[in-house]
This record gives sequence, structure tokens and C-alpha cells, in this order.
Amino acid sequence: MILASVQFYNIVFRGFAPFISTKFEAVLTILKDLDLKGDECVYELGSGKAGFLRAVEQRFGNKKLTGVEYSFFPYILAKIQIALSGSSIKIIRKDMFKVNLKEADILYCFLSPEMMIKLEKKFKTECRPGTLVISYHFKLPNSEPERILKENNDNIYFYRI
Repeated sequence: MILASVQFYNIVFRGFAPFISTKFEAVLTILKDLDLKGDECVYELGSGKAGFLRAVEQRFGNKKLTGVEYSFFPYILAKIQIALSGSSIKIIRKDMFKVNLKEADILYCFLSPEMMIKLEKKFKTECRPGTLVISYHFKLPNSEPERILKENNDNIYFYRI
């Protein structure tokens, strides 16, 4: 009951996205489109159980993978799954707006439209030129996507900062 109350508060009053994972088919669509060397620094913002990062690690062997999750329950689930699998993914429990993204080569997010508005400003001030931002379902409101992939009725947006 307490976890549900905290989640409700975070969604309604803080603008957080609800704990909903990216559809596995969408992750596969993204991975088919990416051509990674394995040395890229990849962040998943609002990572939940870090499904995107786990798929990147399995497919490309990346070692610089960081999930940022503020909500306690998804954070703990991710930590347990990563520990049990022997993964090298790093999960941090922190407000994504307090995480410096200057090292990121790729940022992935599935967040709310309100969060995308705030993140767009953060991306433009912190990220290096050429950083790839991938957003499932929600656009960056003032940026033109480099390309858009379709997965069933959902869009996956790719931006270069």
C-alpha cells in the first residue's frame, strides 16, 4: 500500500512516468536499427528494470551501461535482476535531473510528455554534440527527429543533439 501511494504521489504531483516497461518488440526494433561497436556509453533514464540496457548488453556487449531510476521498487527489482544475471549494468537511484549526462553517447527513455519537455533542455545543455537520444512513444517537443521507427501503433523517435 505504501509503495502504491508513493508511486501515485510521484506520478500526480512530481510528473514522473508510471512504472510501465517498454514493449519487448519495441526494444527489438530499436536494436535492429542500432549499429553499436560495444564501447558506447549508454544511459536509460527512468530505467525501471533496465530492460533496454539488458538487451543492449546482450546484443552488443557494451560495458558502460547506466540505468537511472528514482522510484524505489523498480530500482530494487533492477538491482536484484542484474546481480542474479552477473550483468555489469550500473543502476543508480537518483533524480535524473541531478545526473550529469556529458559522458553519454546514447540516451534511451520512455517517459511522460511533461518529462520530455524538461529533459529536452537538459539534453541541449549537458550532452555532447552527436549524442543519440532515443525516445519511445513521446517526442522532444522542440526538436526534429532524425528518424522515426514504427512499432505497431507506437513511434520510436531518434534525435541527434
